[in-house]
Amino acid sequence: MKTIGVIANLEKAGVADLLPRLSQLARTRDLKLVFDPECSGRVPKEETADCADFLTDVDVVITLGGDGTLLGAVRRMGARTKPILGVNMGKLGFLTGITQDEIVTALDAMAADELVTSPRRLQSCEYPSAQPAQAPTHAFALNDIVLSWGASSHIAHLEVTVDGQPVTTYTCDGLIIATPTGSTGHSLSAGGPVLHPESEALVISPICPHAMAIRPVVLHGNARVTVRLCDHSKTLVLACDGQAAGEMKPGDRIVVKPSDVTVNLLHLPGYQYWQVLRQKLHWRGSTLTHA
Repeated sequence: MKTIGVIANLEKAGVADLLPRLSQLARTRDLKLVFDPECSGRVPKEETADCADFLTDVDVVITLGGDGTLLGAVRRMGARTKPILGVNMGKLGFLTGITQDEIVTALDAMAADELVTSPRRLQSCEYPSAQPAQAPTHAFALNDIVLSWGASSHIAHLEVTVDGQPVTTYTCDGLIIATPTGSTGHSLSAGGPVLHPESEALVISPICPHAMAIRPVVLHGNARVTVRLCDHSKTLVLACDGQAAGEMKPGDRIVVKPSDVTVNLLHLPGYQYWQVLRQKLHWRGSTLTHA
């Protein structure tokens, strides 16, 4: 991991000031940084990439921002993923593995090849093209696929099948199909369960269902999920990892299935998922004691 691509959200407080320091720290550890073209003028000219697809030539990626910045980097890489170390410059930060204060430790671990790898499989989402005659459009998702919002406040009606078997028709405000990585995001807010991020599973979480018996459903990791907007449903907006993909009209359908693409998130040595979860979700509970 000698050549490092850096993607920075310059709108986050402290990010712009961190860039020259990061550059200096890397040079003293014999690490080569290549900054996103958007960082031009903030770092030495020779370290700024010349093109937007600079991620193809790096060994690893560092993102400076929040979870959205990391998800944006995954989206830019597509099927050509590289290991990613996220530095949390935002608020919650489930995906961004380290804080700004841990950058020195992280670079030392990177130079010594001691970072911990957490593999996460991407989901593939097929949805109708904007041009009816064209083949379906495809997008990857690390976190979730969401059908929601829309211009109307009317109810949505969504037919869901899993592996070709009918599940139910949801009457709701929308639907979330979350990966284990995304189970602590929008799905959790909708009442979904927390899944270990390296587990092989999917969660279907309806948004404000109009039936008390409707609850989130956990599926096996190789499930193929088809969601069809019923003919009398309102129009919804499809978003993959928070990025709007377009409007879904009555009769449209999406197909969600596991891809062959895996992205490796990087963490410091000694990283413990449950410790992070307790901290982020402010779980207090009883104090654990060990004999």
